[in-house]
Amino acid sequence: MKPGIKLVDETLGDGNNVQRQHIYLMRIKMWLNQGQAIRWTQPWGMQHSARLEDDGETLVSGLRVDRESLFNGLFYGIEGMRVGGTRKLRVSPHLAYGDQGVAGLIPANAVLTVEVTILEDMQK
Repeated sequence: MKPGIKLVDETLGDGNNVQRQHIYLMRIKMWLNQGQAIRWTQPWGMQHSARLEDDGETLVSGLRVDRESLFNGLFYGIEGMRVGGTRKLRVSPHLAYGDQGVAGLIPANAVLTVEVTILEDMQK
């Protein structure tokens, strides 16, 4: 695991290995360092598959595994995962949203806890 990313918990998947440049349907939940859930106001990712659940706390979306679609901590944090698997990661600010944060959602220099599940390979 890249420095700045800590694996907190993992449930192994039984599908194929996640590959860069592929599009996967993912379920993502994020929390700030004090345990406050990040509630998204709108989904992001592939519009035909993107939706919010749990009052905005959960994003389900088709996302391409590249550094343009995923922030660095998530991009590196899912390396080695399999479809069907779930990881919970703690991501340092320099691999998350850094000193800019996300206006109204994520403060600058925030440590994030991210839970990601790879639901399916959308390129089958």
